[in-house]
Amino acid sequence: MLRICHVKKMEYEQFLMEVKDKVEENVGDNYDVNIFRVIKNNSLELDSLTIRDKGSRISPNIYMNDYYEKYKYGESVDNIATEIQKVYENNNEVDGYDIDFSFKEMRSKIIYRIINYGKNKKLLKDLPHIRFLDLAITFYCLIKNDTNGIGTIRITNEYMNEWNTDVEELMKLAGENTQRIFPAKTEPMSKVIESILERDVSRYIGDTNSEERDDFTGDNIDSIKDDVAMEFLKEIDEKEQIPMYILTNFNGINGASAILYTDILKEFAMSQDSDFYILPSSIHEVILIPYSEDFSMESLREMVRNVNETQVPEEEILSNQVYIYRRSTNTIEI
Repeated sequence: MLRICHVKKMEYEQFLMEVKDKVEENVGDNYDVNIFRVIKNNSLELDSLTIRDKGSRISPNIYMNDYYEKYKYGESVDNIATEIQKVYENNNEVDGYDIDFSFKEMRSKIIYRIINYGKNKKLLKDLPHIRFLDLAITFYCLIKNDTNGIGTIRITNEYMNEWNTDVEELMKLAGENTQRIFPAKTEPMSKVIESILERDVSRYIGDTNSEERDDFTGDNIDSIKDDVAMEFLKEIDEKEQIPMYILTNFNGINGASAILYTDILKEFAMSQDSDFYILPSSIHEVILIPYSEDFSMESLREMVRNVNETQVPEEEILSNQVYIYRRSTNTIEI
């Protein structure tokens, strides 16, 4: 446990510089150490420290804001610098060799993600994108995809121009690659809730000999998604068990993009013999509800707003809107 240090602490900018200097001292002259302001999804701005081998183009972002909180509670700059170096070493699989970032090599690795357009106007100035409803389709290169997670590089206007390509070609490639690499998965909400409850029970049974438990939290994204699903379950109970389904991908990360997959919505509508609502519960998944006159669009929007405000981190909010899929036109409307 960190002890609270009562001595006067340096200001945040000075803290950044001292950590940077210490990391530079630790890693030596063969590495470049820099601090950048990074714009994340929904205009969240974070300070990132990067350690880059001078022979490489890329390095993982190590965000500094949480480290400053540790420092304020007594952690030393030396310890923080050492921890950052370990984070770099543990997440540097792709930095150990020079990636061929040519368009020829990246074509099969280009994928898309959907984000909120209004919340990301500043970010989108530098990114090739396509407007879609109140959202934007953006493009990334997938450079890592294994059991330890995924790693991507955001495609900027600069990269697009360097490759002598355009948004239309990026969309064509991403449409093929994203569906192939991250296939869609649709499950009844009841099945998802059942698996959450079973997992929580197994964690509890496995930890009964410990006086201190971890409140059943595992991977951070899975924990957040569990909270979102349980909140929607509460809403379902209030709406007399209206059937709901979760659409995501098998990876479970940025799975809301599956609403762009060819024919996935059409197939779901055929299986339900109904138009349906699409509730954007986060960037990781959406909720599908077969059309019913028992629901108004405003009541559904209120449901989404409530979950976004109480359960979803700002960076993972997709939209407060609700969409409807029309079978007759095979289109999504607001």
